[in-house]
Amino acid sequence: MIKLPESMERIWTMRAKEMREIEIAENLGISRQAVNKALKEAKAKLFEAFFSLAETFSWEIVRVNAEKGFMVARGRCGGKTTRVYAFYMPEKGIRAFFDNEIPEFILQHALEFGIIKKPDKRELINALER
Repeated sequence: MIKLPESMERIWTMRAKEMREIEIAENLGISRQAVNKALKEAKAKLFEAFFSLAETFSWEIVRVNAEKGFMVARGRCGGKTTRVYAFYMPEKGIRAFFDNEIPEFILQHALEFGIIKKPDKRELINALER
């Protein structure tokens, strides 16, 4: 399982939930530079993880958003091409789903991280595909 180190994940999660770097620094009692460095490293690790996942399963990447922690790809399932959505879930690592199988907890995650404004699968798909 690919998972960010705990302190880096905390900083990344706070930023993904729209906190400014200076607010994160003040909240955690660290410098803004330390926050910035951790965010750069977190984004690099997430990009690497998403690209590695796509390569492992021979998915074609459509979009990666490391700031919000998701990837959109095209993959084969049951003999047909379908969309694959992968999300970085704090404390759990990356979870991937096919477009017709997005579970409720992913909707809640997307709502909490500001990807969508209401827990609606169609709204989530539209937001991911933009």
